[in-house]
Amino acid sequence: MNLLELEKAFNNAYIFEDVKKKSIKLFEELLLNSDSNFLKEEEQKLTNNMKLKDYVIRYKCTELYINNHDRIYPFFRVCLELLHPETEIQQYYYDVEYTVDGEFSDEYFGKYR
Repeated sequence: MNLLELEKAFNNAYIFEDVKKKSIKLFEELLLNSDSNFLKEEEQKLTNNMKLKDYVIRYKCTELYINNHDRIYPFFRVCLELLHPETEIQQYYYDVEYTVDGEFSDEYFGKYR
């Protein structure tokens, strides 16, 4: 099996477009409620009355973790980015981690340095 076949099998097995949409929706909801969640602190650092919800969400990639020495089972992450609305330069990342069964496991947010 080559990587293109693996990609096709993965996309079919997890109905990938739905997982991607679900991940984006989760991020949109976090951004809309940033005044009452863990994004509040980061949003307070923004200048010019900017809000994280003003940024543009972009799908970056999906990372598949197999043969990971820290985990018994494979898992995958849907990786999203927040682009500055004027410059379109990625400034933040948001990764949604899913179990081998395709269930939500964890989320990671950070700023590119």
